[in-house]
Amino acid sequence: MNQNLTQIFNRDMDQLHAFMTESEEYKELRKEKPVILFLSIGYLDKRATVLTVKENSFQRAWKRLYNRGISLMKQEYSCLKIDWVTSIEQHSLLSFINIMTKTKKNYFRQGISFDENFSHAFLEQEINGNAMIQIDKDTKRGYLNEKNIQSYIRNHRPHLKQLDFNKVSSVITFTTKGYFLENQQLYALKEGPRDNGRRDTALDAAEVKAMIASGLNYLAKMNKAAGQFTYGYFSCFDKEIQFYNLLRHASTLYAMIEALEITQDKEAIPAIERGLEYLLKGLHVDKKQGTAYVVDGVEQDQLEVKLGANAAAILAFTKYTDVFQNDRYLQVAQQLANGICQLQQENGGFHHVLHYPSFELKDAFRIVYYDGEAAFALLRLYQLDKNEKWMKTVEKAFDYFIANEYWKNHDHWLSYCTEELTRYKPLRKYFQFGLQNVQAKLDFIYHRITTYPTFLELTLAAYNMIQRMKETEHRTLLAEFDEKKLQDTIHKRAEYQRNGYFYPELAMYYKNPSRILGSFFIRHHSFRSRIDDVEHYLSGYCRYFVHMRAESRLFK
Repeated sequence: MNQNLTQIFNRDMDQLHAFMTESEEYKELRKEKPVILFLSIGYLDKRATVLTVKENSFQRAWKRLYNRGISLMKQEYSCLKIDWVTSIEQHSLLSFINIMTKTKKNYFRQGISFDENFSHAFLEQEINGNAMIQIDKDTKRGYLNEKNIQSYIRNHRPHLKQLDFNKVSSVITFTTKGYFLENQQLYALKEGPRDNGRRDTALDAAEVKAMIASGLNYLAKMNKAAGQFTYGYFSCFDKEIQFYNLLRHASTLYAMIEALEITQDKEAIPAIERGLEYLLKGLHVDKKQGTAYVVDGVEQDQLEVKLGANAAAILAFTKYTDVFQNDRYLQVAQQLANGICQLQQENGGFHHVLHYPSFELKDAFRIVYYDGEAAFALLRLYQLDKNEKWMKTVEKAFDYFIANEYWKNHDHWLSYCTEELTRYKPLRKYFQFGLQNVQAKLDFIYHRITTYPTFLELTLAAYNMIQRMKETEHRTLLAEFDEKKLQDTIHKRAEYQRNGYFYPELAMYYKNPSRILGSFFIRHHSFRSRIDDVEHYLSGYCRYFVHMRAESRLFK
């Protein structure tokens, strides 16, 4: 036992004890009998070690938990977390299987105990962080992954025996109230079916900016010496994603520059510039034609030119031009824009994908994101060089979008480009399109269980467009639009998206906490933290930061 670590552990546990016993929840929780407590000891380089005790009083439970914890003080830890069981419910095995089956992947938000003594009991974060619950691909039935559970017990539950599943006749689910300490900072954690285990703090200016800064830092660390990014990880088992996509490479750089504009973190600049130079190497430039295309793909026989990749590259290059006041990439952005114009058809729509190097049509349409992204990119370039060719291309595209009711896609890129277009062409038909793109989707967005970060981007772009609309004769279009509902949805999504952020109280339960701390993830994709996942969270929160500053609601 390390004497210095023992002293630190004593101090930290005393602080947690005082914090808990002074809380309003303590008055109610101490009435509960028995008392079931969990102690999670977090590290930066491995999963947390978790201990659990069950006693007939808080004092006895705390003392026993403390003694078990102090016996493990052999390695420096990064944080401590206490969970107090607040409710329990017993289920038959069949009933529990039905519950797992009906629950969206990785959205089981309660703890599980396989015995009444809570010896083989696991917090919700342990369950999801170790993929203990899975869905059978063929039967679509939920099941417990025994291999993952036994492996976790063996490696992260000191002195706990392997679980004999043959003796499990029922399952107990439970909820908890959590308390967390890191760097001498104490946090009460949220309860409930969607926010469980996340710090209960205000989403103020400092919090938004801190998330933007950590997301930017994460992406900068993911950028390699040659300028390519590590594409991402499935966080549960720290498994690197073996794939690459220049479209997402480019759009990630765009989001990084957005974030840099807010944080002014100069340490991220080398990664951004390496990434832009790497992107340049992936272009096919025809100087005679004055065109350029992003060539995406890995295998030589599968290389392709994508409308969306050209658009994302323009966004990255133009954002760099604007923020850094450096036009070194302006010409190549114009060449990429000419490439987009070449992909436009007579009816205004765009061809989406070409074979490379033949430039033969591969997919007339692949995904609706490409169209709005292309229009947005051309408008961002127009902002810099005022070339009417880009504007005419966008107007022609919008005639096609409107005629084909593209607003029914409720796409964030369409929201972006509509907001941008109405800055220069405040026409009724464009405002109408922008309202339609968001209006019918508001209920869905407000209640959506996934964090889905592009929803924040979509709603904020629509909000900005509406503010300009109010200054025109087209404000009559707002007569049947619920602007308060839009505002409420924006704030709800900004708060809810924090459930897709790797706060330390969550990251501590994954294989490599230091890898993912301060990044963003997609829960239903195995807690995937991929560069484009982080990108969209960043873009949304950057816009939210600007939005809240303009409203002066949280910014003093």
